Amino acid sequence: MSVLLTGSAGAQTPLARKTLLQQPLPATTIEQVRMDQITLGPGEGAPVHHHPGEVYGYIVSGEVIYQPAGEPAVTLHPGDAFREMAGKEITVFKNAQTDKPATFVAVYLLKKDQPPIIIKK
Repeated sequence: MSVLLTGSAGAQTPLARKTLLQQPLPATTIEQVRMDQITLGPGEGAPVHHHPGEVYGYIVSGEVIYQPAGEPAVTLHPGDAFREMAGKEITVFKNAQTDKPATFVAVYLLKKDQPPIIIKK
């Protein structure tokens, strides 16, 4: 049994696990996994884009407005997990706050030498 020690000497808190997202993977070949921590400046956003492979993310701090094409926009908060489907256009992914940065972790499931993101031209 794994135990995580925290607090004062001798105090023990058992390991806690919380599922943030569980998603079946599409039938594909994954040859590499890439994990990035990305910080968006106040009010900053990504251009319209898509990913050639599945992306799974986790909001670390701040708030992010997230909108895949054809879906309503949602605001993600710290602790929220999200999925960006391979090939699905992301029309909005921006920091909802104009006074502080937002940070998230993105995990990209890729084929060898595949770029993690493709910007719409």
